[in-house]
Amino acid sequence: MSNAAFLARVPLFASCTPREIEAIEAVAQEHSYDTGQIIVTQGTPGQAFYTVLTGRVEIVRDGNSLGAFGPGDFFGEMSLLDSAPRSATIRAIEPVRCLMLSSWDFKALLERHPSIAIKLLEVLSRRLRVADERMTH
Repeated sequence: MSNAAFLARVPLFASCTPREIEAIEAVAQEHSYDTGQIIVTQGTPGQAFYTVLTGRVEIVRDGNSLGAFGPGDFFGEMSLLDSAPRSATIRAIEPVRCLMLSSWDFKALLERHPSIAIKLLEVLSRRLRVADERMTH
């Protein structure tokens, strides 16, 4: 599967046009991680979004395993917009290839393609509405 196809499957980018996905792909970088290597560390500022291309990663919060992600899964999407501390550590549990999108590259991309920002706001608004409804019910 192409990197563009992986990005198009990410819910955050699902409503983007093929041209917008190409623009996102153009600023994304591939990174490889060995088994046991930490990709992001809980509590550190978030500065990038990742989607898993191959391999599996473990999600660990406060020393407890919360499960694993594999190809097509993603993490760090909120880091595209803020640099709040990471809510979990992500560690490679086998050799992993990820597509990484830094927050600074993404923000520069949004300046060139404001239509992506509008779609992103719609997705985040829906997520916030769902979270809000869960808290009030």
